[in-house]
Amino acid sequence: MTVPSHVIAHALCEEGPVYVYDLAVLRQRLARLDALPIRRKQVHFATMANDNPQVLSEIAAAGHGAFVNSARHLSLALSAGFSPDRIIFASSNMTPDEMRHCHSCGVHLVLDSLAQVETFDAMASRDTAIGVRVNVGSAIDAPDIADEPSYRFGLLPEELTCAVERVRRLRICGVHSYFGTDIMSPATLAEGLRRLVNVAVSLPDLSYVDSGGGFGVPEEVGAPEFDLDTYGRLVAAELSGLESRLGRPVKLVIEPGRWLVAPIGWFFVRVVDVKRRPDRIFVGTAASVAQFPRPLVYPEKARHACEIVTCERSRALADRPIWLSGNSTYSRDFLARSVTLPEPEVGDLIAFHHAGAYCRSMVTRFLGKEMPVEIALDATARQSQLLSVAE
Repeated sequence: MTVPSHVIAHALCEEGPVYVYDLAVLRQRLARLDALPIRRKQVHFATMANDNPQVLSEIAAAGHGAFVNSARHLSLALSAGFSPDRIIFASSNMTPDEMRHCHSCGVHLVLDSLAQVETFDAMASRDTAIGVRVNVGSAIDAPDIADEPSYRFGLLPEELTCAVERVRRLRICGVHSYFGTDIMSPATLAEGLRRLVNVAVSLPDLSYVDSGGGFGVPEEVGAPEFDLDTYGRLVAAELSGLESRLGRPVKLVIEPGRWLVAPIGWFFVRVVDVKRRPDRIFVGTAASVAQFPRPLVYPEKARHACEIVTCERSRALADRPIWLSGNSTYSRDFLARSVTLPEPEVGDLIAFHHAGAYCRSMVTRFLGKEMPVEIALDATARQSQLLSVAE
């Protein structure tokens, strides 16, 4: 059994589906980011990965920043204790009212197009610093960074000079790019940063480069993790080269999302029914993909290792694949497909690993399911916080 016993103990107290987060694990992962050998860096957690208030407060208390892309997440970040100067707001197709709101809050804006830069330039206070998103390629649908001019986000590199020439009130002091998600190769992310750096040198007021996140999370518990040490060495070399070219310091902004919080969370469900079929076993659970939505949004990619945590006796592995289904009439309501487990029994508690990211933050009203209970465990305070969330 690989789920920590103290996590299971709290999950057993709930009858319905429940998320459990271990904030001690979160602190450990934040410490690993702090240890990266990059002289000038700033971590901004991507709140779309997990907008749980206790998780956000823990990250803010550690002195890190937030990366948000909606007014709601901006409000959550401010309430969680992130100061405005530690919040980056980056979105596409922002309305003038959204820009005014961000400006009045004092947060840093990253804009997505020439037109968006011109719109904000007309309303901003003089000498307001902004960043711009630049499309220098991605590895979203490929193993390596490749040019992708059809990618909808960001300015093209050749538009960057136009942006600098057109602003009157703004200072474009940073560039941002997003290279993909769940990238396991540090060299791929370093190549993306190299491309971004080569574009960024043209900015006269450059003070930071933001290479996004994208650090990979392995599907299987115990599998080799993303090599953070190698990433740190490669990126530090790129930043050192940039600073040498410019003759001044430049900060690196990183936006870890799934890497930071996926391993801090587990999702627990009860087995309520078992149907044996010739080629598989359907195991019905008291939850739905509306409540555990990564398999709903990414049915071909989302895989969460799972295990039965209430086996009191040894059980042999089932003789056929197991499909863990949700409690709805939606034909695609599967929390896991074709997995290998001991044959579950009614009443078993099943745990899904890596449920701390893009799970609770993606819960949907589709199918009419309620928000699952959430429990945040704080080992430092030796207490747990039960969250009753009404969305």
